[in-house]
Amino acid sequence: MRVLINGREVGDEHTGCALCGDNRETGTYLSIDGTLRCKVCGKPWSGTYQEVAGAKLYFCCGDHYKEFRRVIQRAIAIGNIGRVKTVLISINGGERNIRVEDYDGRVVTINESIFNLSEQ
Repeated sequence: MRVLINGREVGDEHTGCALCGDNRETGTYLSIDGTLRCKVCGKPWSGTYQEVAGAKLYFCCGDHYKEFRRVIQRAIAIGNIGRVKTVLISINGGERNIRVEDYDGRVVTINESIFNLSEQ
């Protein structure tokens, strides 16, 4: 599975988190309690690989993994998506446009606020 955010490939520890695109150097801050945290959501930085729809991808924190997994599961359910080929994420202001394509040419587009992280 390829993941692109605003045209830049992401999904490993060098290119960045599969949901926000930040890596350890560009996407963290040190909180007052000494914890390294994600600049996007403020959760503690874990920087781990997780499996989503058969692909191992890099995520900065558990919330971004859960949110990405939720979006992929939603696309699979809505569009009868098979094996995911490409995820194109376009971020513009506070909105996120996600286009999920499978190997059979099926496409699902999801538009949502980037400030709508779920607890699923």
